[in-house]
Amino acid sequence: MSLFLPFKRATLLVPSGPEHDPNRKHLFTLLTDPVDHEAEEKVVLMVSISSVRPGIPYDSTCILCPGDHPFVQRESFVLYARARIEETDKLLRGIKNGALIGYDPMDSGVFARICRGVEESQFTPMKILKFYQKTLS
Repeated sequence: MSLFLPFKRATLLVPSGPEHDPNRKHLFTLLTDPVDHEAEEKVVLMVSISSVRPGIPYDSTCILCPGDHPFVQRESFVLYARARIEETDKLLRGIKNGALIGYDPMDSGVFARICRGVEESQFTPMKILKFYQKTLS
């Protein structure tokens, strides 16, 4: 197991497969360092990376290509519509019990593109946008 620290640019593989494919995982990127949130717990903002599929609509705000990250093997996009705020303790427990897998950090240039997309995507939920902007100040 590699060391995982829940800070900006960290990435995780999160189970996301259907019942018939329980080993399928999506890459998630942490966009913020841990911050205090509503109930005073430390939380981070994270977004999922999904593969572009022919004939299926997707958010084209931020496209990733093979080589942008070692896990990205085909053209992919950032799924801002499903961005989420997660407790850092929950992520650390998931790493410890093996449900989540820490992966290589996101390249700083790619990370900057992903972050810009939070504010540019029409699909970013308002709650997520406000949280993200608050962490910038």
